[in-house]
Amino acid sequence: MRNFGPSRGADAETIGKKVPRRKYASHGSRLPCELPSLGLGCSSFSTFFASDDEAPLTVDNMSRGHAAVKGWVETIRHAILHRGITLLDTAPWYGHGTSEITIGYALSDLLVHEDDAVGESRIHRSSIVTNTKVGRYEADPKLQFDFTYDATMNSVQRSLRRCCCRYFDVIQIHDPEFATSLSELKDETIPALVECRRKGWCKAIGITGYPLAVQHELLVSCNMNSDDTVFDQSLVYCHNNLHDMSLYDDQAFLWPNEIGRMSFAECCEKGNIKLMAAAPLSMGLLTCSGPPSWHPASQALRQACASAAQLCESQEVDIASLALLYALSQQEVGCVL
Repeated sequence: MRNFGPSRGADAETIGKKVPRRKYASHGSRLPCELPSLGLGCSSFSTFFASDDEAPLTVDNMSRGHAAVKGWVETIRHAILHRGITLLDTAPWYGHGTSEITIGYALSDLLVHEDDAVGESRIHRSSIVTNTKVGRYEADPKLQFDFTYDATMNSVQRSLRRCCCRYFDVIQIHDPEFATSLSELKDETIPALVECRRKGWCKAIGITGYPLAVQHELLVSCNMNSDDTVFDQSLVYCHNNLHDMSLYDDQAFLWPNEIGRMSFAECCEKGNIKLMAAAPLSMGLLTCSGPPSWHPASQALRQACASAAQLCESQEVDIASLALLYALSQQEVGCVL
């Protein structure tokens, strides 16, 4: 069993403090030299996790005055200004646009303009890290995935407008396992993202998806067979959790010019690809209330997590807090979302 790290809960000394920061990339890298240990995953700025009987919020019916949107904007402001959670991770897929638009509402108030002064409620763009994604978009299965060059370029420009940003720190390929082929990604998506990086629309390129094997294949194919490194970052999800630590399976993969099999985390270290990990609560599995109806977990896993939650509750422990502490204690991961 891997280290759980500190187990004490919040107390008078810790309440109100900003989250600690971790070293991330080296000087001269396209990535930040340090990150907050906890980032703000912005998929919840949507009705993805709402109850089934709630009316969905869409880009067509949302507004700054909507009660939920006002709460989301305040969450972003509080996270950045009062907790030091300065990394925002979003995607066009999250709320099919509502997440990015919410970030835009918040940043239009937070970021200083040319004639403004930095203060308690205004910050420079360089003080935050904003990441988004390309490739996955609409709920309609026919429109859900598009990894073509033109779609990628158009998506990045739309995301820049929505988020009120001149650039993103990282743009990630979203769920590449759903591309028609590896060739489509190499011939269409990646050239578009490299062009976005050249234009200054992003600083670095990343990859995110559930199957670690797909990420591994793409990282080896692109980073080891290119004059210039394509990918600087890998974002994994649901593999740095109490019920799934396959990120650290030391017999999982081979890496070029290295002897023996190793874990995906070790592959990233060998390839100088920096890790982030999302969904420490496994998209609701590791909570007392349980996951939403659309969650892909098997019934057996749902039951096991529900039993674990009950066991924790019997010991006056919140399973969500335990799961978050466990994810944060893994030092190979620069930031947990």
